[in-house]
Amino acid sequence: RFANPEVVFEGWYPIGTAHGFRRGKARRVPIGKRDIVVYRDFDGELHAVERACGHLGADLSLGKVVGSGLQCAFHRWCWNADGSCANGARIATYALRERWGVAWVWAGDSPAYDLPNPESENGAHVLRLPMQRIACHPHVVLGNGLDISHVVGVHRFHFDGEPRVETEPHRVSVQVRAHFHPTLMRYILGLAHKSANWTFTNIGPSLAWVKVDSPTPFELVWAARPLPDGSCATQTLFFLPRWRALTRAVPMMIATTWADRRVLSGLEFRPNFVASDAIFARYAKLVEGLPEWSSSC
Repeated sequence: RFANPEVVFEGWYPIGTAHGFRRGKARRVPIGKRDIVVYRDFDGELHAVERACGHLGADLSLGKVVGSGLQCAFHRWCWNADGSCANGARIATYALRERWGVAWVWAGDSPAYDLPNPESENGAHVLRLPMQRIACHPHVVLGNGLDISHVVGVHRFHFDGEPRVETEPHRVSVQVRAHFHPTLMRYILGLAHKSANWTFTNIGPSLAWVKVDSPTPFELVWAARPLPDGSCATQTLFFLPRWRALTRAVPMMIATTWADRRVLSGLEFRPNFVASDAIFARYAKLVEGLPEWSSSC
């Protein structure tokens, strides 16, 4: 089930910028091959419900926001924010969070864990990059940070000791101590031969949290939402202790993700894990053990 475009696991998924959901408007949002409807009521609260009306299955994104609920465009059935209807019928609703300027939805009945809490969040400068599409399954994109072999092959780092791995409920982390192989870009950024220490943590099927201690301290939240064609929409957020860190942190990460994206785009995942893939395989096992998103209400 890992990296299977037919399966969506319960977890937090980024669905767009918070300001992109306007008051009194409903919008259809795909998560894998299924759609939900997200709307903002006139009090400013954001809600998410299943796409199909509980009556005859009409598309609720065509409906009208009424108070804190949504009225179906077909037979005018009104669905409250909790999924109830005056006639006793119900539709599924989904938990939402608005954080760091991004709207997040929990695909599932109730959240099993919360969004990560970057240690430097209080007082940090938050830089939100535009959402980007990558032609690869999100499990592979996010799990790439745990693929230690590619850190040497693609990014040309040299390890200073063995990476340390930790596993917790819903999480797999790897702590890396390495140093930069000299390249022209790294000489320009003043990074050649410098040490680089970071911790990469995958959370559930859709989130990653990166804490970089050196050469420039910053944190990063990286998330991905599966799209109907098997690709994913990714959201990147930087947490910078000072704006001065921007000049190193962002170019460094853009160069890193560009190298990854070139390889990942169009990758047809095959789970032929070998010994050097042990950490990545551990993440795949974690995802396999998560509950699938069901349509129950």
